[in-house]
Amino acid sequence: MFKALVARLKEGCRTGAFPPAAPNLPPDFRGRPEIDADTTAEDVETMNAVCPVADTLAFSDGKASLDMGRCIFCGRCAEVCPKVRFTKEYRLGVFHREDLVVRAGGGEYVPPVQTDPEALALKGSLHLREVSAGGCAACELDANVLGTPAWDMARFGIRFAASPRHADAIYLTGPISENMQLALDKTYAAAPDSKFLIAAGACAISGGLYRKGRHPVEPAMYIPGCPPHPATTLEALLRFTGT
Repeated sequence: MFKALVARLKEGCRTGAFPPAAPNLPPDFRGRPEIDADTTAEDVETMNAVCPVADTLAFSDGKASLDMGRCIFCGRCAEVCPKVRFTKEYRLGVFHREDLVVRAGGGEYVPPVQTDPEALALKGSLHLREVSAGGCAACELDANVLGTPAWDMARFGIRFAASPRHADAIYLTGPISENMQLALDKTYAAAPDSKFLIAAGACAISGGLYRKGRHPVEPAMYIPGCPPHPATTLEALLRFTGT
C-alpha cells in the first residue's frame, strides 16, 4: 500500500492543462471547416463525388454549405477542392441543429452561449447516462477517455452515471439501430425531469452513413465529429452548463 502511495506521489499530477490552456491537438486534427465565398456549384459537385456521406455538401441561394452533423471529417472534400479547409477550431458543440451548417464566407466563428436556465443550473454537477445505440465504439472510447487522469472531467463535476435514474442528460452515440431504438426510448423515459439529450458524433446527430434512427426528443446539444475529439466533447459539456 505504501509503495503504491509513494509511486503516485512521484508521478505527480498527470491531468492536462486544458482547460483553461489550449488543448494539445494532433497535427492532422480536422476541426470546423471553412468555405471560400467564391465556391461554385461545380466545386460542390466535385466534392460530393468523393464524399462518403450523401448530402453533406450543398449549394443553394448562390452559396455552398457543409453540414457538420453529417460530416465524418475525412477531409476528402478538401483534397479535391482547395476552397474548403478544415481548421484547428475544436469548439464544435452547438445547441441547435441548424447551427451545424457551415456556409461559405460565414465570417469569424463564435461558439454559441448557453441560455437555458435549467442547463445552467447543472453547473458543477452534470451526470450523464451514455447510450451506445449501434455505434462502432469510436465515440464511446473518446468519451470514456474523459474519465482518465489525463482529462479528469470529474474535476468539473461531470460524470457518467450507472443508471438513467441518476442522470441529468442522456449522452447518445451511434446511429440508433433498429434493435436499440426501444432501449434508447426507455432509457430517456427513465431519466428524471428535467432532462436533456446530448447527441455526440455524426451517427447520433444525423445517422451518419445510416440515417434510420429516431431521437426520442430534440437534442439539447449536438457535438459533431467522427468521433468528436475529447477536447471538443469536454469543451462542449462545460459550455452546456455555462462553466
